[in-house]
Amino acid sequence: MLQTNWLRVLPWRALGRGRRTSEQVGVYRTSTALIAARVRLDGDAGCSVEKLEAIDLRGQREQVAVAHLAASGILSNAPVTLVLGPDQYNTFPLPAPSVPPGEMRDALRWKLRDVLPYAPEDAVIDFVRLAHAVDSNAAESLLAVAAQRRSVAQSVAPLLAAGADVQAVDIAEMAQRNLLIRLPGGEGGRALLGLDESSALLTVVHQGALCLARRIQIPRSQTIEEEDPEHVAARIATQVQRSLEVVERQSGLAPVRTLWIGPHPYCALIARCTSEQTGLECLQLDLPQELRFAAGVAELPQEHAGSSPIAIGAALRTERAATRLRVAPQSFSLAWLSRLKAA
Repeated sequence: MLQTNWLRVLPWRALGRGRRTSEQVGVYRTSTALIAARVRLDGDAGCSVEKLEAIDLRGQREQVAVAHLAASGILSNAPVTLVLGPDQYNTFPLPAPSVPPGEMRDALRWKLRDVLPYAPEDAVIDFVRLAHAVDSNAAESLLAVAAQRRSVAQSVAPLLAAGADVQAVDIAEMAQRNLLIRLPGGEGGRALLGLDESSALLTVVHQGALCLARRIQIPRSQTIEEEDPEHVAARIATQVQRSLEVVERQSGLAPVRTLWIGPHPYCALIARCTSEQTGLECLQLDLPQELRFAAGVAELPQEHAGSSPIAIGAALRTERAATRLRVAPQSFSLAWLSRLKAA
């Protein structure tokens, strides 16, 4: 039986408080690979991507893949944030229950009891409050997140065994938020559409706070029509348009004007279709152009390129941002403590 001390507030010093320069690592576990990014945080000067690695999980045990990742040196002498794969957790946008802050997680556990694919007692649950206009009648809402304790423990264990200094477990939605707030743009609403082979993840922020996070499924090849890239791009554009209309209507915030499209073979096509359908400024995300990359850091192969923004975003996680961006410190980045104890 696993006994976990989840959600303990980590000392800011562990994540670089008081140091002008620090390095942090984000590791994203996809269905086929471990994607890792090492980022140097230079205080007000910004950040620099120091290293990117991708280790294939196909045909080898995860412990072996993590050992190869550790051997590259990318995990050494830096705090690590692990991002769960999309099949390892569930998200639920919900109206915020009217309970004291200290009772919120228990209220959410009760509220989610009929929709979780496992017993609520086996879940670790956290939340992030979603931004809304203060002077509007918009109801306060939040994004609840649930993951099975055993699944999280099994994902963290190989990293701990390899000597990694795992500080937190996070989700892709928050990793994308961390990256999005560092991309060029105004202080108003903007969005990032991350893409992989089977889904798209849309995140929207307003003045640094998360407004919306929604995963859009990309159809697999069932018919000739669905194999057409133009059809896939048009379907994604429609879902993006509907999602942005919903967040604008429910939050009372100003409309999103800029949408970044993450690396993908159809990136240019999706950007064109979405721009035509929504009227948004749709920009293709070129990471080396928008972020500083250290000399010699090569982009990942195309099959893993779509996952690199999430790994980089995880490495950009800071506790200080919670205060600066007025996000509740106890929920920022869903900082699930990953040092697990076996009974």
